[in-house]
Amino acid sequence: MSRPTWARWVTRISLVVGLAALVFTVYDIGPQNIGTYFQRIGWWWFAVVALEIVITTLDAIAIRAFMSPESHTIKLRSTLLAQLAGRAVNAVTPLGNLGEAVKVSVLTEHTSQSRAVSTILLYNVVSFSVELAVVAVAVIVGLILVPMPTSIMWFMVVIGIASTLISIGLFALVRRGLLGSLVRLIRRLRIITEARLETWQAKLAPIDAKMRLVEGARRRDRWLGVLAVVASRLTSMSLSYLVFVAMGGSLTVVFVVWTTVGGFAVYMLSSLVPMGVGVSEGGYWGMFRALGENPARGVTMVIARRVTLLVYAGIGLVLMTASETVQRARDKAEERTAATSGSQLAAAAVTAAASVNDPVTDAAD
Repeated sequence: MSRPTWARWVTRISLVVGLAALVFTVYDIGPQNIGTYFQRIGWWWFAVVALEIVITTLDAIAIRAFMSPESHTIKLRSTLLAQLAGRAVNAVTPLGNLGEAVKVSVLTEHTSQSRAVSTILLYNVVSFSVELAVVAVAVIVGLILVPMPTSIMWFMVVIGIASTLISIGLFALVRRGLLGSLVRLIRRLRIITEARLETWQAKLAPIDAKMRLVEGARRRDRWLGVLAVVASRLTSMSLSYLVFVAMGGSLTVVFVVWTTVGGFAVYMLSSLVPMGVGVSEGGYWGMFRALGENPARGVTMVIARRVTLLVYAGIGLVLMTASETVQRARDKAEERTAATSGSQLAAAAVTAAASVNDPVTDAAD
């Protein structure tokens, strides 16, 4: 299945934007600083690279599972490329959403547009729900094991309840029809007309149906996808703590609880700028200071993890460039083959017509 034209342009434009953002981020951080943090983490980089490979593989397994019942139409290496390219673009661009379009554009080479969109939407909804669930669990552990002032305790309770309700609400929206519900909300706010509502609902209904089980998706595939996302998020947390330990830090229950809850808030705010430059440092500086840790260590932890993402983004964008180059060469080869075949058929038709009308041939007959 060949990719539609829009998917090709999304990939190419995202590639240009991603490369430009990568260059800007490296310049902003400074090549010398990047080299310093490479040296500081030392041999732990082998473990960091191994965990990054595990995270990407788990995400790719989840994406492939969420494509059910069409999982057989795509190989794991293709979902690996989609996840690697999409995450690379997300890592160096603001809001972290452009990479999702890249994932969809890669998947459309193997499946329909509606299936590709529904797969990535479902993957993102499950990922966000799992992150909220992890925050809720951290709140429960903190309330049980960590002494804290009453005001902080009630703040944690509110965070835990909000995380749980949002996670459950997202699941309910998927069951009801996520995109359809959002469009109806927009209509209630009188942002669109009734006619536009009907048009959008007709286009979005197949995507909502594919996100649910009504389109033939196997329940075991959905559970495989959810478990792969859970394992991916826990591995990602382990990677952050590994970087912290590699820089001489020590893990405690209090530290894990507060960095899980506070780190998620910082993550949400930092997604507004490329790689969270400035926002992440300030957030972790304040969080580490509140925990009685050395604030400089929190900033160091953020920058060290960002160096890891820079390497990841660089690899992803290189592979994305190579894949797009190969795809363009393949498309041109197919066009040449089609043109050659068309010419041969035309020549054969002309020859056949000439033979029918040839008077010599007629006389011989």
